[in-house]
Amino acid sequence: TILSDFLNIDFNGNKLIAHCENSQKYPMLQAIDLDKNTLILIGPEGDFSEEEIKMAIDKGFKPVTLGDQRLRTETAALLACILTNSVYGSF
Repeated sequence: TILSDFLNIDFNGNKLIAHCENSQKYPMLQAIDLDKNTLILIGPEGDFSEEEIKMAIDKGFKPVTLGDQRLRTETAALLACILTNSVYGSF
């Protein structure tokens, strides 16, 4: 699948997956190591499947939350970019 191909790409930085499943997740801002670049997976409409989340976690992605509200894909991606930029001091 496209996702499994993507998960196999070599990336030496923060690897995060934002999803809506009820499981342990870290607040996104606390999951970022400032000394590394950050890659964030945002799910499609309807979210990632449990299998996709497990595949990402098995490949070293840390599960994160963007907050308590379920967001549209477009909104989640924008929020993730804004939060990441705020952590890196790009504002």
